[in-house]
Amino acid sequence: MTVDTAPLRILLSEAGYRFVDPPILSDATVFLEVAGEDLRRRLYLTSGPDGRELGLRPEFTIPVCLHHLASGDAHRVADYAYIGPVFRHRAGASGEFHQAGVESFGRTDRATADGDVLALAIDAANLYGVANPDVRIGDSLLFSAVIDALGIAPGWKRRLSRAFGDPARLAAAVERVSGGTTAGAPAHAGFLAALDGTDHAAAHRIVEDLLSIAGIRSVGGRTAGEIADRFLEQSSLAAGGGLDARARAAIERFLAIEGRPDVALAALRSFAAEETLDIAGVLDGFEKRSEGLARRGIDFSRLHFSSGFGRRLDYYSGFVFEIHDPDGIAGQPVIGGGRYDRLLPALGARTSVPAVGFSLWLDRVKVTS
Repeated sequence: MTVDTAPLRILLSEAGYRFVDPPILSDATVFLEVAGEDLRRRLYLTSGPDGRELGLRPEFTIPVCLHHLASGDAHRVADYAYIGPVFRHRAGASGEFHQAGVESFGRTDRATADGDVLALAIDAANLYGVANPDVRIGDSLLFSAVIDALGIAPGWKRRLSRAFGDPARLAAAVERVSGGTTAGAPAHAGFLAALDGTDHAAAHRIVEDLLSIAGIRSVGGRTAGEIADRFLEQSSLAAGGGLDARARAAIERFLAIEGRPDVALAALRSFAAEETLDIAGVLDGFEKRSEGLARRGIDFSRLHFSSGFGRRLDYYSGFVFEIHDPDGIAGQPVIGGGRYDRLLPALGARTSVPAVGFSLWLDRVKVTS
């Protein structure tokens, strides 16, 4: 039994996407540094003759970004499509499976681009019998704006941001952050926390340099940079300044907001006004994107927004979505995607590059003989 990808190739090509086939094996460092822990622990790794750590591609977004950077100006408008195998450890399932999808770079009309990509994803799902998709959407920028407006200390904000998108992990982080000062803090914790709060980048460089001097390059799959981040975070946490009751209640209230985009927007504006949080700019962006989705003819009755919904890849930085088949396997999306404007700078671009895309799991769709 195989999945017929010919109709999908036609759909994506007619939408203006050019097919590319990036390398299957590449330097693993980039995946270790920018994809996040959820993907890192599932990589297939090996070593090259020169000792470099290599990895089988676990997804297409990062390899397509690297192709884009290597083939011209990072900020040019370019639309890519792909179909091919990816490799990652999966409990109870094959570690090799096929994905298809698109990546769109350089479009500054973000609201329209988001609507176009989501509409194309819904059309792709329809090709495989998902006639009544369950479309879940979220926006990590909203969460970031809320914790910024609450004036939470940098170390706590990073911990909460990293946990966003994983409800159990985020709930545990909120609980810990609400605990205040950590007992038994090391003598240097206050100094590092103060330095970190003044200039995180400078504090990070100091700690990373110290690790380098000590000959520490990686521990448990984490790079020296990640170790520095964790060290600074622990120092900040140990120095105290956790969430007060008002901030915790506001975060929990925010995370409870969900529903159709128009209904959720009204609830978010009421929340911001009642909590006196200055997040109007992000809410205006949410409204503009909703208008973009409506212009593309996307049925709002099929969209379910949740303030706590995110995707478990660190490079997503705003609008995210998943498409589930009501008749498929519960908890497993057929398609997932979103916006990742900060990824290309992390890979070498000089400044932020508008970027949005989606991936389709071909092993989760209906097959033809």
